[in-house]
Amino acid sequence: MKYIIPAGVVLLTVVAMVAYILFFPLHPYKDFVELVEQIESADLAETAYRIVEIAEILEEPPETQESQESQESQESPEPQEPPETLKSQESQEPPEHDEITAMLNAMTLREKIGQLIIVSMPNISRAHTLIEDYNIGGFIFFGADITTISELQQLTADLQAAADIPLFIAVDEEGGRVSRVGRLFPEDIGSALSMAEDGRQNVYESYATIGERLALLGFNMNFAPVADIWTNPSNTVIGDRAFGTEPAEVAEMVVAALDGLHSAGIFSVLKHFPGHGDTYEDSHDYLAVYRHDRTRFNEVEAVPFLAGLQANATGIMVGHIATPLITGDDLPAVFSEYLLTEVIRNEWQFDGLIITDALDMRGLTDNFSAEEILLNTFLAGADILLMPPNPEQAIETLAQAYESGTIPTELFDDRLNASVERILRVKNNS
Repeated sequence: MKYIIPAGVVLLTVVAMVAYILFFPLHPYKDFVELVEQIESADLAETAYRIVEIAEILEEPPETQESQESQESQESPEPQEPPETLKSQESQEPPEHDEITAMLNAMTLREKIGQLIIVSMPNISRAHTLIEDYNIGGFIFFGADITTISELQQLTADLQAAADIPLFIAVDEEGGRVSRVGRLFPEDIGSALSMAEDGRQNVYESYATIGERLALLGFNMNFAPVADIWTNPSNTVIGDRAFGTEPAEVAEMVVAALDGLHSAGIFSVLKHFPGHGDTYEDSHDYLAVYRHDRTRFNEVEAVPFLAGLQANATGIMVGHIATPLITGDDLPAVFSEYLLTEVIRNEWQFDGLIITDALDMRGLTDNFSAEEILLNTFLAGADILLMPPNPEQAIETLAQAYESGTIPTELFDDRLNASVERILRVKNNS
């Protein structure tokens, strides 16, 4: 049987084919067709992404696609690379970075080193000399420095007014038995352990009160909260300064304490990394020893510190604690590039301040010279060197190590600039 196709049908077919060819780019499912063709030559990973794209195209109503294509064609008639200026803008640092870079470039070697140093509060005259001649980074106050509310307010304001770069004005204010300013106020704040007994909200409120008091007096940094876990009942140096005996519980309370301090605009510093709660020695008098390996550290002592860093702690204080089963030596953690740089910086991705515990403590000074202490803590990765016995000499020791080549120039520059940049970034956001 022969089939006869009417001439009209043939004509219509030809017209339809021509229209399809001419208007194919507007076809609502052209993306689908193109993607199917591309899949034939794509590798496995690319194919997975293409399948997702196909699913999105099929789920999208044709009219939506048409309107999107129409809008795209109006905005950009021809596909093109973004201008170089736009590309560079996407990767540019914020204006704050430019300001800090300019400050860094304007500072001398000794001015930069001065920013690394926080000293115990001296007499007023020497304090002004340290600010004006050494560009000192800040001061820490102890009980003997605490007078009256009005006198403290005047003193801290005068110190800040004398400095070209804002000072860290710090204190240890934990509540309980470590309280420097508590006696100036009518209501006592209990120990961390007693705070935690009443729950997270109580810890938050207690530390918010601490923060408000410090801000009122002109302090901007608190060496608190304690992130140690009181796992050794014989440990008296920590004891009730810890929030508890279990990692998860302590971590929760540490975060609450940080939130309280931050609500008052106070810089916070976790202490005493890698953990002082399961040592027998008091590092004020002896080099303490942490007698566990990295696995135990990860599962216990590290938990509150990590939680605190993730909750935006300003800094972390490293103690004079040897960790032989982690580092393979009997040196204090504060000398350990592995703990400070590899663990805190690289593994934990923390770019805030790494601060030493006081460098005048006998756990260090009975075992190492002043030069060993300064160079080892600096090279390990500490940003702030807290309370070197002689701050002027400390600055000269580090400067001479650079100028004499004791520390290679490039290494010294990289370390120094990285630390000063972090310090300026924190101060700039105060």
